Amino acid sequence: MQSIPESFLPPPQCSPDLLFSLPELNYPLRLNAAVEFLDRPIARGWGDRTVYLFGERRISYRDLAGDVNRLGNALAGLGIRPGDRVLLRIPDRPEHAVCILALLKIGAVAVPTFTLLRAADIAYREADAEAIALIADARFLDEVEKARPSFGFVRHCIAIGETGRAGYHDYDALLAAGGSSLTPAPTRRDDVALLLYTSGSTGEPKGCCESHSDLLAIADGFCNYQLPLRAQDVIAGQPPLAFSMGVGFFLSYPLRFGVPAVLMEEKKPEAMLRAIERHRVTILGAVPTYYNMLALAAESVRADVSSLRDLRSAGEALSPAVAARVLERLGSPIRDSMGSTESLHIISSSRHGDPVREGSCGRPIPGFEIVVRDPDTFAEMPRGRPGLLTFRGPTGTKYWRKPDVQAKSVRGGWSMLQDSVRMDEEGYLYYIGRQDDMIVTAGYNVAPTEVEAVLARHPAVLECACIPAPDPDGERSQVVKAWIVLREGFAASGELANEIQTFFKQHGAPHMYPRVIGFASSLPKTPTGKIRRSELRTQGLTG
Repeated sequence: MQSIPESFLPPPQCSPDLLFSLPELNYPLRLNAAVEFLDRPIARGWGDRTVYLFGERRISYRDLAGDVNRLGNALAGLGIRPGDRVLLRIPDRPEHAVCILALLKIGAVAVPTFTLLRAADIAYREADAEAIALIADARFLDEVEKARPSFGFVRHCIAIGETGRAGYHDYDALLAAGGSSLTPAPTRRDDVALLLYTSGSTGEPKGCCESHSDLLAIADGFCNYQLPLRAQDVIAGQPPLAFSMGVGFFLSYPLRFGVPAVLMEEKKPEAMLRAIERHRVTILGAVPTYYNMLALAAESVRADVSSLRDLRSAGEALSPAVAARVLERLGSPIRDSMGSTESLHIISSSRHGDPVREGSCGRPIPGFEIVVRDPDTFAEMPRGRPGLLTFRGPTGTKYWRKPDVQAKSVRGGWSMLQDSVRMDEEGYLYYIGRQDDMIVTAGYNVAPTEVEAVLARHPAVLECACIPAPDPDGERSQVVKAWIVLREGFAASGELANEIQTFFKQHGAPHMYPRVIGFASSLPKTPTGKIRRSELRTQGLTG
């Protein structure tokens, strides 16, 4: 049994109904994801198959399993027990996967965090998770050192690489001392495996409990029905392992289906283009903002990206302008998807090979049910009418230590995401925007994403984000304000602002017109690359 207080987990009366409706999702009650990801593939003869490409290294199942077992034994020797939480502060390198899998195998809970987090963010997660240990790359210890005086639960700190600091166990020494054989903990399929924190784009991060079966289900549904993987496939992408999309692309997909994934510490668009060419990447995942940067980089970086066969986008709205730019530069269409940290991964997308519908996030992934509902009455909305996204499936919303938020997020077993969507007669889903991002102006509800989609088509606009702002004329309670980052070669000016507004009037709905334009050198983003609208609303920007 995991040593997690019941009060830390969602109350049973407001937990999601989990559906295991596909034959691939028929998991036994006793389940350990690390065993399924490593031991079983090796037993069926995949031991020498490559699962990770990292620089010049090719890492096989057998290589990975050996390090996982050694680290698992070392962590157990330090007193880490089933249910204990361990913070991870590691870039996307093999050691990150080793740490996650070792913790899973001994029944502990991995808490991956972004390396961009500051001391206050680390301290918040340490206290909220009541983590008893921390494993960090030695290059990212400065913020840890600032946070350590406030730690109330961490008893062990482990450094990967030379630290020159006191108070850290050496990762390599622990690995060398650990035994190569490890008996897995008798975990259950609903035991917590990962604690992933939301990116905080709309406020205080919330911990989401991801179970052992969750980690399998996100691959077994998506990869069997939406994106069947082939022996020659190679996976790469922008999302880090600490992001729910990264868990799918860099843990569940490769380990479940035996196709290699490219791990990269440096993911600037230029580096990604060269990695695609070098490794003949076929499957790529990223948020739309990154795809836009990738397409722009492809204008100056000569790289052969003809190996790409499937591009998946999630995390924020994909504008038609970005989709068109990526198709022109990379030669493949983006298949937009809908997912969340709460669902762990993608719950709606389009099947590989099907035509891409502009503006659509595809249809529900087999195994998931999606219903668009009236946010007040919870009644199902007629097809074509916007409403609140609710879903059921093999995963669901399970917040850590937030019973009040949990009670507001699950109703009748259905998980509710604060996203406005509509579904057409054929079951295709269209994202409108977050409920709390809606701009009410002159009695109209305006979705920022719809305004941004029009603005993104202007040749001067690199990226943009819209928020509510006071009406400078005093006629409305609020108006649409657009913050715009300009492409190279364009200079901010009142004339350009007027030109962009005129462009919008010609191509967009009149009631969505951005009456205020601001220029900025960059937009605030979460570590996963999503625009942080809450920060835009509370802070001014300077160009």
